Order: sequence, then structure tokens, then C-alpha cells
Amino acid sequence: MASRSLGYQLLLGLVISASYPVLGTRTKEKIYIDLVTQNACFRILNGTHQIGCSTPQGGNVGVVHYMQTEEDWDWVINSGTHTPYAAVLDSVNFTTENVRKLSQSNRVNGIIVISINLTDQEPFSADKSCPNDASGMYDGCNKLQWNPPGKGLMFDDFGLAMFSLTDENDYQKLIDKCYIPFNKPQDGKPRSYPLCAIQLISAMRGAKDSETCIRRSNLVTNLNPSKYCDPMGDENIITTLKAVQNNETRPNDSVIVVATRLDTMGIFHNEYPGADSPVTGLVTLLATAKALWSQRKFILNQPNSTDIMFAFFQGEAFDYIGSSRMVYDMQKDIFPSSATTAIQKINLTHIHQFIELNQVGLRSDNNSLWLHVDEKVINETKSLIQMLKDVSTPNATLTEADPSGKQQLPPASLQQFLLKRPDIPSVVITDHQHEYTNRYYNSRLDLPNHIDYRNDNFTDEYNASTALSQRISALATTLARYLFTAATGKNPTNEQLDELEADITEVNHMLYCFLISPQCELFNTVVSPTDAASLTINQVTQLTRAILAYYTGEKVEGVDQESQCGATDGDKV
Repeated sequence: MASRSLGYQLLLGLVISASYPVLGTRTKEKIYIDLVTQNACFRILNGTHQIGCSTPQGGNVGVVHYMQTEEDWDWVINSGTHTPYAAVLDSVNFTTENVRKLSQSNRVNGIIVISINLTDQEPFSADKSCPNDASGMYDGCNKLQWNPPGKGLMFDDFGLAMFSLTDENDYQKLIDKCYIPFNKPQDGKPRSYPLCAIQLISAMRGAKDSETCIRRSNLVTNLNPSKYCDPMGDENIITTLKAVQNNETRPNDSVIVVATRLDTMGIFHNEYPGADSPVTGLVTLLATAKALWSQRKFILNQPNSTDIMFAFFQGEAFDYIGSSRMVYDMQKDIFPSSATTAIQKINLTHIHQFIELNQVGLRSDNNSLWLHVDEKVINETKSLIQMLKDVSTPNATLTEADPSGKQQLPPASLQQFLLKRPDIPSVVITDHQHEYTNRYYNSRLDLPNHIDYRNDNFTDEYNASTALSQRISALATTLARYLFTAATGKNPTNEQLDELEADITEVNHMLYCFLISPQCELFNTVVSPTDAASLTINQVTQLTRAILAYYTGEKVEGVDQESQCGATDGDKV
């Protein structure tokens, strides 16, 4: 359960004992400077705990101190005389150890991290070293810690406010107009009043755990019941190659699922860049779908061809919310919809194979991607792996991470399916053989420059082809060609091989739009003009759905009403 905020407000105040003469300006406007920054650490609830940050209704007020030297740390933690302090950290000093040291001190009630220049960062992950350890199919990560930089900071319950400062003007106000002239110690001696303080407001009304919060929200004590928290929720996105109508039969082992995740997480609201995870995976899957759809009619015309489902899961960073919901619906025989007038239901027995794209943006020196398999299905998966390796291209060399399968799967949505049906032939494709190559997994530092997205000689970023886009295109081509053969039992002709090649121009466009700017031609094309003006990168679910429909949908001209679409009830979800 996600706690509901009463609103983020960051105020910079020069606290002065003397009064101002009345000159037609409110006193507040004379002693307070508003900051633009709204990226606050927030509170999250689950069934047993609360994590994250919150402040009292009026916020926390602390004297600003810029933590640059050991003397600054000693000043704030031990010897400073004007407590409580609000500690300002450069990004490189925003480490798990430093944050915990500050949050556990009763002399500190706020932390501000400067997130303006994020180059040359030390490895950092807000997640655990074993992500989703309580929800997978193994006993934690007893054989391998996949995410060594992860110290679980995201799951701490902080008794103070934390904000990430991303605006250059805010930085100037905070450091040059506040800290240096009023607060910075001189010759090791404290400054006298007036001092400059900061008021950090991120009041969260939910507390303890989700069950308690829901119960409090449901109490009707007046005509306007209070709502203390909102459920964490979004939507999965799926599409199938076939539209098996509800009056037809779907045989067992007749669907190949190709999946990836849509989400990442981080400590601060609105700071989820997710460059390697999830963007590289979802762009690869979208490019694969576009390439495969060029052969849709051919595949559908083949007798007994296998169906292909493309699945994008949302909420995977938090105990596999999206994939576990799909498994639940499949077990209840209500997937993809509980409606009786819908396409034929799909359940776990229908799954023939499962291929998951995890982090795929970073590569080793030999450009390898790694195939991870669970030990229980190592024999069932041999033919799948061999076919994938046979069609792989030089920019997407596929290698078994552990031919014995004893290494166990990395944290992946696939685990939710294998928990309920352990014999599914399945594989997870990643850019790491053992521990993550992404040193910034699930953090605000999973940025484009850390996956070699940008070139120094960029002239037109939207159309620029990079090593990353070439690698992603190669993997998408490999998957499209594999899926064609797996679905039809035939090898593609030379002409079909060309048509099954991923469109690198579209890959360039998707990477730019998801990683750099949502105000781009592709996003403007796939969404309505009224929505395009307010696009943000965090609207990943809606944008992915729109792009998938654009790449795989059947275009019908002259349609402005649903009744004109021509689809039968059995073709609808």
C-alpha cells in the first residue's frame, strides 16, 4: 500500500528574530524562498511494515549544513550547537552508510541530496542484494547475491524528510544564498543568528501497515471519510498473435509467452530513469513484436501454428505484482478477461514456452547475452536454447549462464509461473552471467550514460544510431526469427529473414523517447494531441501500450466510432 501525501512543499527560510516593517508584502514572502524541487522520499506500506519517509503535518525544520568534509560530519553529528540540522549531500556522498548514519542521529531531521551532476558515481542500488527475496521460488539468494551494491535502503523506515534537489536554481538558493553567507562555520566556530533553515514537508497520513491503513480509511466517522493510503496498482499489457474466439478451443502447450517488465523503483518520487532496467528490455520486446508482425498473416495461415503472447508486467520491483496477478487470473480461468464475450481464456496449461527479457543493455567484451534456466526444466529447455543460439546474430551472442542450471534463476517474473507450474520450458535472457553488470539497479542512477547510450558526436539524438541501439536491434531480430520458426516449424526464407530484421530506426526513436525526452515524434504520433503536450517518461504503461498498438494493430481508415471497427465480440478482450 502506498501512503498518500498531503503534498510536497520545500521552503527555504531565513529565520530572524527581528521583525520587518510592513511595506505591503506579506511577512512570509520576506523570510521564505520557495524551491521548485518536488522529488521527495515517500512512505510505502505492506502487510507488516511501513518504509520510506514522512514528516509531521507542518514539516521538519532544520539548519542547513553542507556536508563536504569530515569536519562537517563531526559538526552535524557531534559538536554543532544549532540543532536540528538539515544535511545537504553531494550525490557521491549519498550512500547507504551515510544516510543511515544521519537518519539514526537525533540531531538531524532532514536530508537533501544534490542530484544535478550525476557522472562518476559509485555503485548504488536502493534495492536489496537479493531483490524480491521473499517472493521468489528459492530460499532467498542462497547461491548468489545478484545485486551486490544493494543494501536495502529503500526498505528502511526513516524518521525524517529526504528530498532530491534537481534544479540548478534551487542549488544556488540553497548553497550560495543560504548556507555560505549565513551558516558555514568560520574558523571552526559556529555562526551566530540569524541562521538559514529549511522546512521540508512530506506529510504522509498512512502508518504502520497496509491492513491498518485500509481499516482506518474505511472507518466512517463523518460525512467526508478520510483516505489515508492508496493501493499500488497499474496495468499489465498483453497482446497475442492469434485471436482465438471464445467458441473455439485453445489446445494445451499452444502459447509461447515472451515477457519483460515495465517498472523500476527508487527512493525519490519522480526519479525512476530505469535505463537498463526496464527500458532496454521493453524496447527490445516492442521491436521484436513489430518485426514478427510483418509475418503475422503467414504464421496464422500455417496449420497448427503456435500462438505468441507478448507480455509487459508492471509492479515487478515490488514482489512481482504484475506477473503474480497474471498467474492468479490464469489459475482462476479469468485471463485475459472475466467477460464471457471475449477471446478464449489462457491458463498455465496452455503455455508451451516462456522467454523473459531482463536487463539486456550492458554487454561483456565478447558481446554475450546470457541464458538462465532453472535446474528442474534443464532437459525440457535444451531444444529452446539450441534454437535460440542457432539464430543469434554477432551483436547478440547467446550463451548459457550455467549449463547445469544449478546457479538458479536471477530475480525474474518467470519465477511466479514456475512456482505454480514447475515444468514450463523457459529461459531468462540477461546481460549478466552472475551478479548484475548494472551497478545502479533500481535507483535514480540507472541513467542513459551508464549504458553507453549517448555518443560524443551526437548531432540528431532522435535518429542517432548507437552501439546500444545496434545491440538491441540484433537481439530483437534474433527473437523475431526464433519465434517465427517456433510458431510455424519452418525456417524463414531469405526474404522473410530480411522482413524479420528489427527496425533500428524505430529502436533509435524508442530509446530517445524513453530515456531522453517524452516530447518526441514517436510519442506524439501514438497518443492523442490533447495528451501529447503533457507527456512524461513516467507514463510508461500508457506509452508502451500505445506503441505496441501502433506496431501491431490493424489500421482501419475512416473510423471515428467503436461500432465501425468491425471486430466481433469473440475478438475482444
